[in-house]
Amino acid sequence: MKIIVYGAGVMANYVKEAIINSGNEFEGFVDPLGKGNFETLKNENRDYDAIIDFSHFSLLEEILEVGIQKGVPVLIATTGHSKEQIGKIEKASEKIPIIRATNTSIGVNVLNEITAYATRLLKGFDIEVIEKHHNRKLDAPSGTANTLIEVINENLDEKYETVYGREGHKKRTEKEIGVHSIRAGNIVGEHTVIYSKNDEIIEIKHEALSRRIFAEGAVRAAVYLKDKKPGLYTMKDVLNIK
Repeated sequence: MKIIVYGAGVMANYVKEAIINSGNEFEGFVDPLGKGNFETLKNENRDYDAIIDFSHFSLLEEILEVGIQKGVPVLIATTGHSKEQIGKIEKASEKIPIIRATNTSIGVNVLNEITAYATRLLKGFDIEVIEKHHNRKLDAPSGTANTLIEVINENLDEKYETVYGREGHKKRTEKEIGVHSIRAGNIVGEHTVIYSKNDEIIEIKHEALSRRIFAEGAVRAAVYLKDKKPGLYTMKDVLNIK
């Protein structure tokens, strides 16, 4: 399987390594700043079977356009998309198979499932989400944290308010999800969900020790999409999580 990678940074290079190690073929980086093999795939007569996107949300429209023109599946592992862009992804999935994943690691997707189960069981517990990343990350909270918040809300019996950070002199309310983002050094990625009530605390945590886990998951997802019908798939489909 021949795979094109949008982006040419650290993460994209890990994806290149994962593609080669998996026995697939790496067909080049696409980067508009000239750091890759191509600045764009528009009007490029290249032979490839899938696109993996680890670039920037501003390139979404081009990636979708190229994917549709070529008729190949697209894995979007970039975060920070607007609601309008998410709508474009959904529209494009009517023509090609697409996965939009805020995190492509196996462990984080299992973390989502554990969080869903824990939320249903731990009624009345205070819930806090803490995420840590390197000091170069642009979006906060992380896409993974936002997915965790969605998972928590989907499994609550009533609506909770999401509170981002805290300051001042105000007591925490019972029905809120506290979200805290830390940016420091070279932290690859750490996500913790805390449930606490009275005299007990339960913590569910995932820590990434290398970006390789995201690259390996991304390649696995791209391979999964091969020969799939047009549609919007998820990492749960890739991992066969029911």
